[in-house]
Amino acid sequence: MTNTAQQSNFYWGFLFLRPAKRRALTAVYAFARTIDDIVDAGHLKEDEQKKMLDFWKAEVHRMFAGQATHSLSQELWGHVQAFRLPKEPFLELIEGCELDLKRKRYETFEELEQYLYGVAVTVGLLCVRIFGYERTSPEDIREYARNMGYAVQLTNILRDVGADLELGRIYLPQAELAEAGYSLDDLFHRRHTPAFLAVMRKQYDRAKLHYQRARNILNPADRPKMLAAEVMGRVYEGILDEIRELQYHVYFHRVSLPLLRKLRLILDAIRFSYGWV
Repeated sequence: MTNTAQQSNFYWGFLFLRPAKRRALTAVYAFARTIDDIVDAGHLKEDEQKKMLDFWKAEVHRMFAGQATHSLSQELWGHVQAFRLPKEPFLELIEGCELDLKRKRYETFEELEQYLYGVAVTVGLLCVRIFGYERTSPEDIREYARNMGYAVQLTNILRDVGADLELGRIYLPQAELAEAGYSLDDLFHRRHTPAFLAVMRKQYDRAKLHYQRARNILNPADRPKMLAAEVMGRVYEGILDEIRELQYHVYFHRVSLPLLRKLRLILDAIRFSYGWV
């Protein structure tokens, strides 16, 4: 497992996978991290970023033709074959990350959904193939990945409001800011007002709903197979709840969880997945 993976909250889910699945998930995570780092690299010019993303689009096609040229995709190819991972989520992930080069703001949540799908749901669609499932229908497993992806990425958006402002990015839907009476000037000046709390509470409720939908749509017989996903989901949902408990003070503080609380959430995930609750 890479050091980057170990530093991520996804690490806790990795611990509950057999070695072959853990290696596959680590490779998928490394691919996603590589693409994300390209668009977040402050030292690269936009034309350089675009060129690198174009390389990876072409590399995905080469990989699925058995002609990968990069060491990362060469390693990934074996896992793609072993778990029959589809090509489309890899390409859609690149397109999702590329949105950060094309737009900095989203008017409505419906517009934001394209971004949520590209950067998060795509990874989920690959993960569920690695985890495996038997009783959940293909349609429901896609909905599971969609809802979990939305929930986790919305959590990231709430946690990183301040950090994203530094990059000029606003993921809070502007129509919802306006509806609450919170201006862009308020946002850029990081004013922690009742209107800001109203916007954040709306995003919190939306994320919580997606966590619950994901949990409910999975066939109970497949929950043990999805334990790693449930662990990741519980940890991120814990971060979401911590954000609320801290009254959404995210402009100058990146919320994290203490180890003991993470361990309690992991235990909750195990109990839920095996029907011990």
